[in-house]
Amino acid sequence: MNTASVSKTKIKKGKYNRSYIVNLSLALVIIILVVLFGSLNKDFIGFNNIMNIIRQTSVIAVVAIGMTFVIIGGGIDLSVGSNVAFGGAVGAILITQTGSSILGILGSLISCAAIGALNGIAIGRFGISPLMMTLGTMALARGLTLGLLHAVSIIVKDDLFNWLGQGEFGSIPVVVIFLLIVYVFFYFFSSKNSFGLRVYAIGGNKLAAKASGVNTKNIIMYTYVITGLLVGFASIITVGRLLSAQPWSGLGLEFDVITAVIIGGTSLKGGEGNMIGTLFGAAVVGVLTNGMSFLSIPPFYQYIFKGLIILAVVYIDNVIHRSRV
Repeated sequence: MNTASVSKTKIKKGKYNRSYIVNLSLALVIIILVVLFGSLNKDFIGFNNIMNIIRQTSVIAVVAIGMTFVIIGGGIDLSVGSNVAFGGAVGAILITQTGSSILGILGSLISCAAIGALNGIAIGRFGISPLMMTLGTMALARGLTLGLLHAVSIIVKDDLFNWLGQGEFGSIPVVVIFLLIVYVFFYFFSSKNSFGLRVYAIGGNKLAAKASGVNTKNIIMYTYVITGLLVGFASIITVGRLLSAQPWSGLGLEFDVITAVIIGGTSLKGGEGNMIGTLFGAAVVGVLTNGMSFLSIPPFYQYIFKGLIILAVVYIDNVIHRSRV
């Protein structure tokens, strides 16, 4: 085995060990948070509240899958929150106008995927800054939502459309099963499929990936399309949970999603991250948010605490990367 092969093996082993440590640490954090909040209020660990946490976290967890791909590839997507509202508005309007659940579901998925494609084409093919492009589509999607809904909510009574957000198998929410299926699929898609491996290569070194024959423009574009499609599912879950499409739904969602992804071990510098870590990261955000709300902690303190967590994680990530240079 030559020196290059040995070096690559050590790098892969090091990344695996770091992922394992991060995932184990997050699992312990979740346990500590549950015990802490449960000791302060016993109702927190009740079955109904646990199911409520899962429902609340489901939207973050679904969107975080796509965000993980985007950040691993060296990008960012600030439009996801507004896109959730946009997809919900399109689906609700189609249902009220046509009475068709299928058209409503397809409308939500296609409209959100279209915003994702717009991001992907501009960023992947034309090299526009991910930050500026998705900031623009964030405003675009929110503006379209306000225009479509005339800044008022639309009640959605369609059982099929609301099933993903409201349905249950026995006492288990349907969305739990949906999350497990989606995460298992994307875990293998990101770690075993050639597409996922190319995303890692682009995030690690875009020029080297391009030199080795990777179509970087298309791969980057597809990460945003995948994110848009997952946002479409999140929009359906959101409408199902609220039983309505609301003009300001998803407000600040991008903050929670990026927090979950970063906490889960995905590096903002690209090239590193894993789906299991993202799932644990989403769980941490969900438990933390629900716990602070459960204890009636004022929202501004919640934002301050989450902001401090992000700053700490980003600082640690920066220190780790500096130490490798």
